[in-house]
Amino acid sequence: MHEQSNTRTLVLYALFIALIFLLGLTPEIGFIYLPIAAITTVHIPVIVGGFQLGPKGGALFGFFFGLVSFIACFTMPDATSAIILGTGTGFGVYNLVLILAILFLPRILAGLFAALTYRALAAAGKDMLGMGAAALVGTATNTVLFLGGLYLLAFEQTARVMGVAGKGAAALLQALLGIVALNGVLEAVVAVILCCAAGKALQAVTKSRRG
Repeated sequence: MHEQSNTRTLVLYALFIALIFLLGLTPEIGFIYLPIAAITTVHIPVIVGGFQLGPKGGALFGFFFGLVSFIACFTMPDATSAIILGTGTGFGVYNLVLILAILFLPRILAGLFAALTYRALAAAGKDMLGMGAAALVGTATNTVLFLGGLYLLAFEQTARVMGVAGKGAAALLQALLGIVALNGVLEAVVAVILCCAAGKALQAVTKSRRG
């Protein structure tokens, strides 16, 4: 019985990590493109994995989310990739700090905080509420820390990318808050819907096998 439990856990880890790579490296399914925005779904398996495997699993899946984001900087480069990798300015220790602080830390903490939120509410008998709250917490953590890292650690580069160079801190903050208000809210709504649905489906499968 113990060996079966260990095997199931390893299978779940492999499944969620595979989903993270699939979504993160396949833009057609890892991103939902809308007329005025694009929202990512890569954080969904990170959060749902936290439901199933706890804070340790959530943090590990967050690490792989960060790793996929780092790989995407080379395979699907964008403006943020140029900032983090120092394109045109050279790569150095500063860029290593950006990689850790902007690509990895927000993702790891998103998985960890989502799992802790779910565990606390599920222990109080509020399972469905826990899933929804965990999805919100995980999404908000990733969005706020990612954009906050760009603001604090790469202010000038981010201002140039956002088209507000030389207009001061308030202008960049307003631009970033606009991203939060649009993409961040849409990602949170999608995360709540998908994480709750996937979480309940996995629970049903687990119960049926045990039964």
